[in-house]
Amino acid sequence: MDEQFLHYIWIFQKLNGKPKTTCGQEVSVINQGNHNQNSGPDFEDARIKISDIEWAGKIEIHINSSDWHAHNHHLDKAYKSVILHVVWNHDKEVLLDGSPIPTLELKHLINQDEYEKYHVFINQKKEILCQDQLPDISTLSFTNLLDRMMVERLKQKAVEIFELVELKNADWEEVTYLSLARNFGFSVNKEPFFNMASSLPHKVISKNIGNGQAVEALIFGQAGFLEDETESYQRDLTSEYKFLKRKFQLQGKMTKAMWKFGRMRPSNFPTVRLAQFAALIQQSDRLFSKLIEINDPGQVLAQFEFDVSDYWIHHYDFGKIRKKKGGSMGRASINVIIINTITPLLAAYSTYTDNRSFMDKAIRLLEVLPAESNSITKKWTAVDREPKSAFDSQSLIGLYKNYCSKRKCLNCSIGVEILGR
Repeated sequence: MDEQFLHYIWIFQKLNGKPKTTCGQEVSVINQGNHNQNSGPDFEDARIKISDIEWAGKIEIHINSSDWHAHNHHLDKAYKSVILHVVWNHDKEVLLDGSPIPTLELKHLINQDEYEKYHVFINQKKEILCQDQLPDISTLSFTNLLDRMMVERLKQKAVEIFELVELKNADWEEVTYLSLARNFGFSVNKEPFFNMASSLPHKVISKNIGNGQAVEALIFGQAGFLEDETESYQRDLTSEYKFLKRKFQLQGKMTKAMWKFGRMRPSNFPTVRLAQFAALIQQSDRLFSKLIEINDPGQVLAQFEFDVSDYWIHHYDFGKIRKKKGGSMGRASINVIIINTITPLLAAYSTYTDNRSFMDKAIRLLEVLPAESNSITKKWTAVDREPKSAFDSQSLIGLYKNYCSKRKCLNCSIGVEILGR
């Protein structure tokens, strides 16, 4: 027996006979409650009648009654308002404030066919379990699900933003700078990029805006790429960096060995990304202040139109010349950075200020950006749910990661619709 199946039974009230508590009192379910996907009891806002008394509160579901203590619910105040303990097997009386919690045992109330039906569905060898039933799902139902997934995904991404807001005493320019740095490293050099930016405060960069060589010297110096002096440009940056390091009393310099170059095309080398980061920071200093004033998504995209310095047009590392001119960041990479940095920033600021307009701005931005193409979006395209915009692709990525891959169909409105048929 698994607990998710018991949730399925409770949601759809697939009970045989008249349910009674373990004390023999009849139970009538008026409303089974809302399935809680966060911490706390499994169902909230439920309404039931035990004998002739109507109760409103929360429902907790376990395989065994003794799981109440095994999960330490007796120590958690959130479980004080549980009005019914629904279990497969009643193996222990559970007390709440000295009195037994009304308990409903299910093992004599469930048809074996229901158990088999549920497990056939949930144990399919498919990555998206409902793919065969998706054509029967209305456009409205699927659109509503994507809307919910988008809000969830933005809130999840905003968690990292709020951690930085607390760490940096609500200095949103510094938070933006650090968030951008982390995402400029993409998955491979995410942490080295963040560590570099953490050791080089945004206010130091701001004091050198307008001096491109100084900004590059600070970034490459703190990143640990100015240890060797292979040619004149690197020597110039090194000289500039030594002066600025003393002037601003910079600490925590990294080493080149901390960066990953392996299995990477030269255009994605961390040296190229650092040069691109330096170019963006110079063009869009105080970026956060600009973002909250901009209402046109096109103007947001314009903030990410930048050109690297002349040296990096012709080089992909110090002393290593490109065969063809380059250095600019591709549009697809810029879009990924906007999706993973700017929209979560706006969503977080919306919550921080209790101002819905910033969340709306984040959503409008996602609606105008093209859909991402990756291993997850390709799974949806294969089942005829191709994303049309970044809004769609982000929603579908969240749906797959948080629900489909974890077989959490009972927490998904589409899964509930299909299983309830």
